[in-house]
Amino acid sequence: MRNLNILQLINVRWYNACAYYAITLSYALKRRGHKVIVAADPKSPPILEAQKLGLEVYEDLYLSHTSPGMIVYNIKRMADLIKRENIDIINAHRGEGHLVVALYKYILKKKIPLIRTRGDTRPPKDNIFNRYLNNNLTDLIIVTAETLRGSYLQNLKIKPEKVSEISVGIDEIFFSPRPPDLIWRNRLNISEGDLVVGMVGRLSPVKGHKYFIQAAEFVLKKIPQAKFIIAGENAQIKASQLKEKVKESNMENNFRFVGKVNDIREIISVFDVGVVASVGSETICRVLLEYMAMGKPVVGTSVNAIPEVIQHGTNGFVVPPGDKEALGEAILQLLEDKEKRINFGNAGRSSVEKNFSLEQFAKNTEEVYFELLK
Repeated sequence: MRNLNILQLINVRWYNACAYYAITLSYALKRRGHKVIVAADPKSPPILEAQKLGLEVYEDLYLSHTSPGMIVYNIKRMADLIKRENIDIINAHRGEGHLVVALYKYILKKKIPLIRTRGDTRPPKDNIFNRYLNNNLTDLIIVTAETLRGSYLQNLKIKPEKVSEISVGIDEIFFSPRPPDLIWRNRLNISEGDLVVGMVGRLSPVKGHKYFIQAAEFVLKKIPQAKFIIAGENAQIKASQLKEKVKESNMENNFRFVGKVNDIREIISVFDVGVVASVGSETICRVLLEYMAMGKPVVGTSVNAIPEVIQHGTNGFVVPPGDKEALGEAILQLLEDKEKRINFGNAGRSSVEKNFSLEQFAKNTEEVYFELLK
């Protein structure tokens, strides 16, 4: 086992789940002693986040630009970078970067190992070009959830041993149990004895906020003093639209909308139960790990990576997506049983420490890197 020179390619125009996966992996591998270079579009959110974490970055690539001239430019810059830094392995987290490296290998007859990590719910395109790209020019595919594996095996006819699943990790020291933030509780007018159910995520239909609101109506019939927090910035849905739904059900006094929170740990600390009500997406479910790392019992839907993280009946409950009654019943079970909340929260924390820590994330990835290099 030696220290590697690793090039991580991640080009997106915003800091989404795939970018989080790539930057977190880069940080975890650096902590293990490897030299990691993050390459992305200049001044893009992944680059800025990488710099915050003290990672080495390379900005002389324009991977999101796919004109023929720019592809030639990127291949030349890629070749210079690989030679200068003596890169051992390349991990591409987006299709554009994947293509540039594949063309570099094909045109210049290079043998450098190329890994494609995919956390996108959309299946890979089933065509001759994509089959050749993934079968002949790509050495390994990493998927972030087991549900993504099938699309590669079926659509692209890739051998099972060429597809590995590696779940994202989380900084279990940064996200750790803490007492409820009293400033937030006071700001939101939450009394000491109130039970709080929270949901964190951008305001988008795929996140299932409407089912969270409907489940709250079910819960409040039994526990009328319960409070529900929605944290997240406007996206395809505006907070005002969700507030209108809450008002229609006479639940204004039970709901708090807090928008985007700079330090999400502060608001999660107030939760007694953390919820992921998504009806899609979640092949990289970061917020679920944040809840669990902070010792919160969780309720999540059976979507993509969620049931791979939640051990149903041990650290949380898994319910069908879009089922307001099942979601409400699961939340109610936890609110009515303090001992279960504590036990589930402790089990979730233990699961993060054992299976989803940054150290484990890096080790799991190292294993496939070294196996590939052999």
